[in-house]
Amino acid sequence: MTIVAFAFVGLLGLHNRNLMMIGDDENRTEATLLARRFIAEMEVVEQWPDTGTSHGEFQEAPGFYWERDVQDTDIATVRRVVLHVFWDERNPNAVELLYFIRDSREPET
Repeated sequence: MTIVAFAFVGLLGLHNRNLMMIGDDENRTEATLLARRFIAEMEVVEQWPDTGTSHGEFQEAPGFYWERDVQDTDIATVRRVVLHVFWDERNPNAVELLYFIRDSREPET
């Protein structure tokens, strides 16, 4: 009976760890989907974002917030966008998306 009790305690510990990993995977998946949607909306609404750093929260996903850094590149019609989506302030887990956006207002050469 003692051996079974010790084995059962070990199995419960593994189960708790698996539940925590599943929760983290769900958050990472949600953050990835939010980042992809953010970039798609940026392309449609802003089309050519201003350079600099900005941040905010996702209204439809409480607990998730974003930080975006837009930089010029060597090509005048292309900007580099780095988007981080965070979901836990205590643990700096984040999804990072690197994206290059072209100025669609400029005619192609």
